[in-house]
Amino acid sequence: MAKHRVHTGVSVFDAAIDRMVVLYEQGHRVIVSFSGGKDSGICLEICRIAATQTNRLPLEVAMRDEEIMLPGTFEYAERMAADPEIKFYWIVAGQPVVNVFNRREPYFWVFDDRLSPEEWVRQPPDHAITTPHLNIQKFLNTEDYPPDPGKDLISVIGLRVSESKGRLYGLYSSNGYLTKTFKNYRMARPIYDWSDGDVWKAIHDNKWDYNTAYDTMSRLGISKTKLRIAPPTLNPMGINDLMIAGQGWPKWFDRVCKRLEGVRLAAQFGKRAIEPYREEGDTWEETFKRDCIDKAPAPWIADRATYAMQMIVNRHKKHSTQPFPEVARCGLCSPR
Repeated sequence: MAKHRVHTGVSVFDAAIDRMVVLYEQGHRVIVSFSGGKDSGICLEICRIAATQTNRLPLEVAMRDEEIMLPGTFEYAERMAADPEIKFYWIVAGQPVVNVFNRREPYFWVFDDRLSPEEWVRQPPDHAITTPHLNIQKFLNTEDYPPDPGKDLISVIGLRVSESKGRLYGLYSSNGYLTKTFKNYRMARPIYDWSDGDVWKAIHDNKWDYNTAYDTMSRLGISKTKLRIAPPTLNPMGINDLMIAGQGWPKWFDRVCKRLEGVRLAAQFGKRAIEPYREEGDTWEETFKRDCIDKAPAPWIADRATYAMQMIVNRHKKHSTQPFPEVARCGLCSPR
C-alpha cells in the first residue's frame, strides 16, 4: 500500500495529533473506541496528547467487553481504565459473537446469563456498566453520550488503509479521515495513513503501554504484519491465533475450549475441520449446496447459507460477465 502514500513534509505522528486537535478545538465530544489492540491503543495516546494540548482532559475512552480475547488484552484495558487522565467506559452488552468453529451453534453470548459465571472464560470488572444495545453500531450513540448543542459525538477508531484495499476505498468514499455526519454522530480515523512500522515506532519512541499479547505472538513466530487482536472465533483466520494460544496460554486455551465447542478441533486440524469437502469433479456450487445447505444442522442455518451464496454471486455479477470462479478468488469481489 506504500505506493498510495504522498510525502507532505509532515510526519504521520504530527498529522494525527493535528487532526484530533482540530476536533477538540471545535468543541465536539470525542470518545476513543478501544479494543485493546495496537491501533486503538495508538489512537488513545494520540488523543491524550491532543486533549492535553486543548485542555480537554480527562480523555474519554469506551470499550465493549468481548469476554474472549487473547490474554494480555483485558489486563491492558484495566491499566488504561486506572489511568487518572482517562475516563473509561467499560461496557458489557451480552452480545452474540460468531463462532465459526461450531455449525450447530454458530454464535455464543458474551457472559451468557444461562451459565454460571465460573463457566465464563473470565468475568467483567466490578466497574463495568451494562447496555441494552447488542448492535455494535449502537455501541456509542448520542442518547447515551450526548454532545454539546450544535456539536457532534465523534468515535475515534484505529482504521489504517495499509491493512486492506477495502479500507482504502472506504476512506476515499468519505473524502477524508472523517465520515459523514449522521444525527450528530461520525467517526474519525486519525491514523489512517500509518504503517505497521509507524505504529511500533510510536510505541517504542514514546515508551507507551501496549498489549503484551503481541510479545507472546511474536515470540511464537507470528510476523509483524499478521499481529492482530480480535475475538478469535469470528472467522477461519482465527485458527492461527488459536494454535498459537494453545502454546502460549495453555490454561486460557483450555477454558476457551470448555466454553466453546469446536475450538479445540479447529486448532488441531486447521481449516479442514470447518470447510466443506470438495469431491473430485465437483463444482464449487455443488460442494456448497451439498455441505453447507443440504447438510445444515438446522433450517435457519440452511437459509443463511443460501442467502450468503446468493449475495456473493450477485456481487460478482455486478462487475463481471464471467461465471463465479471455481478456484482462485475474484480480486474485485473482496479487494485486499
